[in-house]
Amino acid sequence: MIYNVEVGLYYFQYPDQLIHYKMEIIEIISGNCDREVINADLADHQSNQCLSPLGTYYAIDIIIAAVGFVFSISAPISALKQSGKLRISRGWSKNMARLRLVLGVSLITIAVCDAIGLLTTEGQPLDWALVLGIPMPAFLVEVSLLILGVMVIKKAVRRLKSKPKSEFTEPWQMAGASDFRGSLEKKDKGSKKGGVMTVGDLRSALSLDQYEDIFQLGTSTNDDISVGRTCHYCNGQGCTQCDFKGEFM
Repeated sequence: MIYNVEVGLYYFQYPDQLIHYKMEIIEIISGNCDREVINADLADHQSNQCLSPLGTYYAIDIIIAAVGFVFSISAPISALKQSGKLRISRGWSKNMARLRLVLGVSLITIAVCDAIGLLTTEGQPLDWALVLGIPMPAFLVEVSLLILGVMVIKKAVRRLKSKPKSEFTEPWQMAGASDFRGSLEKKDKGSKKGGVMTVGDLRSALSLDQYEDIFQLGTSTNDDISVGRTCHYCNGQGCTQCDFKGEFM
């Protein structure tokens, strides 16, 4: 697009010199441009509706260039974000949302001001054909700017109101964790000990202390040397299984 405006995609050989022209993309897309007609007009009048002098910028040129630029970088950025190689900080994301908010307000302001005639000295809407480079009714432009501004503002506000994702917490670490307690834990809730119930506490609550524990017997040895083993019921805190010593000898 910049090459077309600054260098020119069309050239015509006059008797004394070679002149380059900018081609109007919209006219070319509409199918109104024929090479023979263009050459005939240039030979007779040195002008044609499909061509413009070099350096002539219209809003449509900037829009097309911006759209092309956005599409050219959006795919690599999306790929980097999905692969985890590109991470956008929350602060940067918030700043971008604020810029979009300003852009949306600006678009709505332009639409309203043009509708009431504040952008011209005559009190009439702008001649958008001169601004955009293509014939466009003022009402259609104003409605488009208004809708686009509202969409941009809604997206920006939604991003600004979004909350950061909280880290995962276990159910017993959340507020109202008592809802996840079992019946025995709720029964022991009023005890002074507090905290998570140990295996020994559960055995006592279920009246299993009267039975011999084969698992605990299997952890002991028949050697003469007595080595202290941490009680697996209370994890060394002391309970009825280890005579409140915290270990078995």
